[in-house]
Amino acid sequence: MATEIVIRRAIEESGLPDNDQWENRFEVRSASSGRVYIVSQNKAKRHWGCSCPGWKRHRKCKHLAAVGLPALEKPHEIGRLG
Repeated sequence: MATEIVIRRAIEESGLPDNDQWENRFEVRSASSGRVYIVSQNKAKRHWGCSCPGWKRHRKCKHLAAVGLPALEKPHEIGRLG
């Protein structure tokens, strides 16, 4: 099953709240469980994060890899979304 990417504004309970730390949010649906996680970019350090348990615990996850983003808090810029 392929990873589904849905671009839209994230909701507050995503785990990456709407604040001055995160921006460029989009949703990624898990291929294995069907859960929806929020991928977002850190404003200051420019790395990408995910609201999934793997990223929260280990700072890497398959959702970032599925959309071509680096893990381990490595800064990465992409073109404009949407």
